[in-house]
Amino acid sequence: MKRGLLISVLLMVSSLVFAGGEIKFDTLEYNFDKICMGAPIHHDFKFKNVGDGPLVVKDVRSSCGCVYAAWTASPVAPGDTGSVRVFYKNNVSGVFHKTVKVISNSSRSNRKLPLVIKGESLNKKDFKAMQQSK
Repeated sequence: MKRGLLISVLLMVSSLVFAGGEIKFDTLEYNFDKICMGAPIHHDFKFKNVGDGPLVVKDVRSSCGCVYAAWTASPVAPGDTGSVRVFYKNNVSGVFHKTVKVISNSSRSNRKLPLVIKGESLNKKDFKAMQQSK
């Protein structure tokens, strides 16, 4: 009898300890394709908390100084949505492939989740020529 009660209590406590937010993004990568160099650009990565408890995005770390992010700072309740906006300074021409790492209280496999932006930044002359050729 005591053993059954102890097991029941342990199961309830463990479910409370491990109940938490679970982050699920609509997409983990965004391709800007060809863009004109000079103007900063950004993309909003939308996510949903598919877990049983509040989800907290603790930090978003970038792979370089040309990328930075803003994100939903308040806890996201189960079933609710949030976003991570990734900015690219876009001041160098050429192909780019940049990563930010989203750090949250999500499960271990999603605790540090990479998001990718990529594309090709063209100088104004090449961008204008590309548009005229369409």
